Amino acid sequence: MMTLSCRHSVVLMSLLAAAACSRHASSGADPLDPIAGIEVSQIPIASLAGSSALLFPVSNIVFGDSVSELATSRGELLDRASAVLDSVLLRDAREVTWHGREALRRALRTAPGLGATDPTRLPTGFLLARTVEVIPDPLWSSLRALAAVTGARMAVIPVVVKLDGTGGAVSASYVVAIVDCRLGQLVWRGRVVGSPSATAEAALVRAAAAAVPTGIR
Repeated sequence: MMTLSCRHSVVLMSLLAAAACSRHASSGADPLDPIAGIEVSQIPIASLAGSSALLFPVSNIVFGDSVSELATSRGELLDRASAVLDSVLLRDAREVTWHGREALRRALRTAPGLGATDPTRLPTGFLLARTVEVIPDPLWSSLRALAAVTGARMAVIPVVVKLDGTGGAVSASYVVAIVDCRLGQLVWRGRVVGSPSATAEAALVRAAAAAVPTGIR
């Protein structure tokens, strides 16, 4: 039987391999839009299979110029972006034990001395940088604390959602990062893109559905 430490090593090596393939296929970054420079890819669920992972809410939402009027519903759309991605992962990636927003909040209530911050307010914007070598504090200390309570090794962090559109059709894309909580390393990052839809809400649903490989469902 594979030990827990061996399983963690297998998960880490699989994720690092996925990240290497993604970098190899990258077409280069757009200096005016760092999100566009992140390789389009589905979340490597198979690499997380049999393990547990922290699942964070979407940290931020941005709007393209053509759909700037949607910014008036920023809070509602941000909540919706988190809810639909959580739903897809919990439904279609059942081989991973997910610790979502409510589970993280419960963990903090049972062990308040750990000092981890509210999982909805973690500083994650730096994960969009062209090069991310290490995860700094306070994010890393929060991840370590939450991982200690839950037993998870990896954290799946939806860093940002972007809504854009042309011709009355709205498209959504998620930028998702996977971080090794123990080592404080970024092991995978990708951009999940959905097909255009008539509304922002529908666009979020389509983008979230595209996050999981069809063979996993």
